[in-house]
Amino acid sequence: MTQQVIDRIMRRIDPTGDIHEDIEPQIRDICEDTESQLCVMLNEDAVPDQLSYIVVAVSVKRYNRIGSEGTSSHSVEGESMSWTEDPFAEYLKDIEAWKNAHSGYGMHVRFL
Repeated sequence: MTQQVIDRIMRRIDPTGDIHEDIEPQIRDICEDTESQLCVMLNEDAVPDQLSYIVVAVSVKRYNRIGSEGTSSHSVEGESMSWTEDPFAEYLKDIEAWKNAHSGYGMHVRFL
């Protein structure tokens, strides 16, 4: 996890910068969990720079969902919110495309 990724998440969650110090440890934990899960999905030791936007977006989703974990929808005074179970769902095509591009399929080896 780079400081640049943390900074991008913080700017999305707290654009004014008023509460950075209070939430940064929590953001770091969420980001580490998100990176770990994405690494497992990619079968890689680290998240490639090309996919760091997924870590940022999913971390923001997870932060915004704090207190509503395990809930699929919520409605209060006419305001309704619903969440997908898998925060990576909308990025699965991107993840698969990256895996296909970096899997070695289609490469030909010639023995001499």
